[in-house]
Amino acid sequence: MRNLFYEIWVDAIVYERTKHGHIRNWKPYTLIPVSVIQGLNLLSIFLWLIVFNIKVDIFFDFNLFPGKMIDSFVSGFITLFLPFILLNYVLIFQGGKYDSLIDKYDYRNGKLYLFYFLISILLLILPIIIKVIFM
Repeated sequence: MRNLFYEIWVDAIVYERTKHGHIRNWKPYTLIPVSVIQGLNLLSIFLWLIVFNIKVDIFFDFNLFPGKMIDSFVSGFITLFLPFILLNYVLIFQGGKYDSLIDKYDYRNGKLYLFYFLISILLLILPIIIKVIFM
């Protein structure tokens, strides 16, 4: 059975390698955008919970810096971005696993990667629109 997670990664990796083929360090161009999208998906889940009146506190509250904005940014980074960077690095990039994944799964010219991005943005915007219109 094919694994959609790995199929999206292969599509993203090959797309970014062909797009940034002249740059040796193509990995951040793949790791960062996919991790951001996954963080937005997590945020979408929490927004959908808010739409259904389920209160969930996901962000770490701490007071390290002399401003609320910097603390909020660091909290969001730790909650929504850092876990996916670490997880994706271990699952995809550590030990060059991406090479065997590229051999196993087909490249779809970036279409699956684009579709994943668009669906993620739609799922992020939809609960916000529902909350504004109906509540």
